[in-house]
Amino acid sequence: MAHTFGNDPQGAAPPRLQSGLRGARLAAMVAILGVLLLTLAGCTAQEQAALRRDTTVATTIAQSEFERRVAAYAATYQLAPRPPGDLQAVAESYMRRYQPGPEPRVFESSYVYDRKGRLLAELFDEGRRIWVPLSSMSPDLVRAIVATEDASFYTNAGVDRRRIAGALLRNLANPDQLSGASTITMQLARNLFMPPAERFAPTLDRKINEVLLAQELTELFTKDEILELYLNLAYFGHLAYGPEAAARTYFRKSAIALTTAEATLLAGLPQQPANLDPFINLDGAKARQRIVLDLMVRRGLLDAAEADRIFAEPIVLAADPNRQPALAPHFLQYLRGYVAGLPDAPVLGRDGLLLYTTLDLDMQTLGEQIVREQVDALGPRFAMSNAALVALKPGTAEILTMVGSAGFDNDAIDGQVNVVLRERQPGSALKPVLYAAAFDAGIISPATVLWDLSTTWPVTGTKPYTPRNYDDKLRGPVTARMALANSLNVPAVKVMEGLGLEHFRKTANRMGVTGLSQADVDRAGLAATLGGSEVTLFDLATAYHTIANGGSYLPPSPLLRMTDVRGRPLPLTAPKPVQAVSPAAAWLVTDILSDNDARTPLFGANSRLKLSQPAAAKTGTTTSYRDNWTVGFTRYLVAGVWAGNNDGHPMRNATGVTGAAPIWNAFMEAVIADPTLRRTLDAPDDDAAWAFVPPEDVARVAQPCPPELRCPAAGEWFSRAWLADHALGGPYADAYQHALFSRVEVEQNDGRRTVAGLCLQQRAAVDDPDAQTVLAAPLGFGVLAPRWRYVDTLADLEPPTTAAEAAPLLAGAFDLSLRPFLPTPDARRPAVYAFTGRAVEEQRAALAWAGARDRLLVLGACAEVEGIVRGLYGESVRQVAISAPPRALATAVITGTVTLTGTQIAAVDAGPIDYALASVDNDNNCPGNYVMGRVVNQTGAPVGGVTVQMVDQWGNRTLATSKGGAETGAFDFPLYAAGPRDLSITVLDSGGNAASPTVTLRYPPEDGASRCYHLVWRGNEG
Repeated sequence: MAHTFGNDPQGAAPPRLQSGLRGARLAAMVAILGVLLLTLAGCTAQEQAALRRDTTVATTIAQSEFERRVAAYAATYQLAPRPPGDLQAVAESYMRRYQPGPEPRVFESSYVYDRKGRLLAELFDEGRRIWVPLSSMSPDLVRAIVATEDASFYTNAGVDRRRIAGALLRNLANPDQLSGASTITMQLARNLFMPPAERFAPTLDRKINEVLLAQELTELFTKDEILELYLNLAYFGHLAYGPEAAARTYFRKSAIALTTAEATLLAGLPQQPANLDPFINLDGAKARQRIVLDLMVRRGLLDAAEADRIFAEPIVLAADPNRQPALAPHFLQYLRGYVAGLPDAPVLGRDGLLLYTTLDLDMQTLGEQIVREQVDALGPRFAMSNAALVALKPGTAEILTMVGSAGFDNDAIDGQVNVVLRERQPGSALKPVLYAAAFDAGIISPATVLWDLSTTWPVTGTKPYTPRNYDDKLRGPVTARMALANSLNVPAVKVMEGLGLEHFRKTANRMGVTGLSQADVDRAGLAATLGGSEVTLFDLATAYHTIANGGSYLPPSPLLRMTDVRGRPLPLTAPKPVQAVSPAAAWLVTDILSDNDARTPLFGANSRLKLSQPAAAKTGTTTSYRDNWTVGFTRYLVAGVWAGNNDGHPMRNATGVTGAAPIWNAFMEAVIADPTLRRTLDAPDDDAAWAFVPPEDVARVAQPCPPELRCPAAGEWFSRAWLADHALGGPYADAYQHALFSRVEVEQNDGRRTVAGLCLQQRAAVDDPDAQTVLAAPLGFGVLAPRWRYVDTLADLEPPTTAAEAAPLLAGAFDLSLRPFLPTPDARRPAVYAFTGRAVEEQRAALAWAGARDRLLVLGACAEVEGIVRGLYGESVRQVAISAPPRALATAVITGTVTLTGTQIAAVDAGPIDYALASVDNDNNCPGNYVMGRVVNQTGAPVGGVTVQMVDQWGNRTLATSKGGAETGAFDFPLYAAGPRDLSITVLDSGGNAASPTVTLRYPPEDGASRCYHLVWRGNEG
């Protein structure tokens, strides 16, 4: 790089060089004259005689040549002012200026440690280096280097004139090479200011520049500073630059800890670092050590006996780091990419960082061993050659283990490919993401009945899609719990249809399946839930971590902290958790995946998904057995496994439970059994603490189960949002009902009569002798959910589009025969349910299934069943008849003033009333401390706009009005303190007078397990 210097006379050295060049002038002149002598040696005898006769001419030429080269030097180099910062920063500044190339120019190695501080790897590009101050180097090494390279170092001015003269005499015998006489400072000048191609060029220009640079360096820096610069830039062979890297490379120790024998061996290497590499030529390095020791004796630093003793000391080299097997190689590959994506990304091979990772070396070693052993054991049976495993820590998403293949160095399986990060079809392992999205959206609950009946969907441009279950069996009505636990495909596709592809994709992305695009999902269609789109094991494990983490997403992290090589921390932005799905949705999936009883019908009671501690797990198998998956978690560890062949070659009848699950099971159980690894996970020794803990936003509700279903003995879990949304129909309404029912008979236009099903008259107590538990017919959910559609006549099922068309309807001018299917008691127009075509297909299939078994299904509440039936049957319906309930509903109405102690009701006679208490319950199915309820008419239809009063024993009065819209008839009184009190509840008429008996509740209920009451007030008019 050329530089100019203000208004200096052309060809003159700038002022900064004048004093220095006076001292360097003699050395430069000697060098130039030496070259002239060499020139004489190459001339003919006649030419030599002519030159010797005219020494004045020779001196003049030398002087002129010197001035020319000094001017060239001044135009090229500018060392002053001294760059700011420490010596490493000084070296970096000079090298960036004069040796362009990758930055930083003073490269340093980065060191990667596991979470417990154990070294995993040294990462470097050009070579290994750790810059250390002179005080951190062995004094023996420093003395040996000075004695060997430049005995007059502490007294010379950067140039040793006697050595230059001697070198010139030696060069007379070899005029083709100009070398020798380089001091430590001159060698430093080469390393700092000259690119590699010029450092050893046999030219006079290079030698003169060395001399002048050395002189100027001596003026700008102390001798110790020059020595620190020189040593840290010196090459010691085997890609080791500087004493610290050399000591670690050859002896696995720090430079300050070197023995004298080790130090003197290293001191001889910079002269010929390639030829004297101790790993390759230890005899040559020892021979050079002998020379170093002899020079130290000559300089008076050792006596001969001491030198002999040092030389005789055995040199024990560490293992060659270039030949050591890589620790966690796939993780290190991933780490490099991760760091490269950080803001202001450092260059690991040059920037000199200390990276303390989340990886646990013990767990990593265990994972590698288990993957290798299991692939060896299962491979011949299943034609399976490879597997991958990743493990995360719940709550932080820290990467504990990453095994990218069964053998990193196994080229036969493309072992260096990290299958943890490779996209493959996940099969049914993606279903928990779908169900989490559906639970979160509130379209189904674990109790929702999904009809496992053959269904075909048309697909544009290709053959229709008819999904099949893994075992080719259909099971009719199954709960969502059973469908997910047993990995049933047909119900899952129906959940996907109700949820919608875009909603699924967005939720999957939020949960951590970031590689799943809308194009991927659209291309796979409804089969996306069966693994029709490709994802990575890493993304899938992240989504399961989101479930394990209460629905809160965190990106997986490989780093705990990062510093420079001197321990100064570097900023790492801590990711903020994102609530991808509700804690309730995450819990419901967790509870299902950990329900061994639920999955027993398909997987058996003792499958590899069952661990010695509670665990939630799911398998996946793709078409033709190309991919096997098992992903799952305990409270303290998340792990995912893929098994198969890298080239996509099908395995032989290997499923997720037979191919991947044995690896997952072996790994999880090995971690659970190891006290050290349990401590790594912060996992307790108390087995009871491993149980999954439900969050506050879920509650369990027990209800009798129909014989067609398999239900949890203790009742099903529901989100509190689901309970609030289904307060009127009950949480099981889309699955089954335990109630008093009436038959629904349809008379069609041709005179045929059909019993369409049952309608619900009134929910009943568990021990009610007249009650039945009956499956509900599917009405559709999510995007397939029915909507009320207002009509004028049965032939006109579309709502009015203009105000003029709507006017007569709003005025009540419609056929009164349509009144039985008003959607609400205060509706101004009649309506029917508007079902999608797919919902009608589903309902008809379910009714056909029930009819074949002489069963009747619940179509809905009796108050709205005519609208449902007409929506299903259309214009063919002439009349809908509802039979009388099994007993007079009035027997369930409580009259008079009643006092409740716990759930015991004592009735006192009262006069005529407008509303009577139909039922009362207490439980935990509310979002806090509440008195809740609904107001219905005589037929059970909800009524809005009715005032309900609550008064406590101190006379504090609160009013609530029963709601309209989607929550018609519902009312609630929140209780802001849970202390004991007596609460009196009364229905009021429009004038504020009592329209019902007064019910006194003792709050909280004496059983101590409940925090909310539910009351139903029934009117005495339709």
